[in-house]
Amino acid sequence: MDTEATLKKARYLVLRLLTYRARSRKEVSDYLERKGFPENVIEPVIKEIEKYGYINDERFADDFIVYRKLRGYGALKVRYELNLKGIDNQIIEQKTSEHFNPEEDLARIKEILENRNSKKANVEEYDERWLKREAGFLKRRGFQDNLILTALKGYYDPAE
Repeated sequence: MDTEATLKKARYLVLRLLTYRARSRKEVSDYLERKGFPENVIEPVIKEIEKYGYINDERFADDFIVYRKLRGYGALKVRYELNLKGIDNQIIEQKTSEHFNPEEDLARIKEILENRNSKKANVEEYDERWLKREAGFLKRRGFQDNLILTALKGYYDPAE
């Protein structure tokens, strides 16, 4: 296959891939690599697609953060996932600092706890086992330890 036909095929595959959802530069590069395209085809296609604005890591990071926040995830988890998607660390730090703040995170943690425990009738049902389970759940969701502890103090006080 000649170079122009290879570029055209790679361009077509990338555009088809982008119709499903936005992708990071690394995701597109990895996709083309898996499809067997050489580096001398991948890079020009990605640059062309970026020139038209179809790939934009900053916009991707913004959209990804908004989506993950709506799904109940914290800054630590979102940072980790963006890093896996190949987003530059500088962009990750900038965008997470724009989208996350401790007060909002604490409110989201409390809302998550309310939704998870709405069937519990009284505070006596909140024991140490419950505390560990909820703390672990929130930690896996990517919330900071100090915010988790602050939110859980309202439910369980081991001094009592």
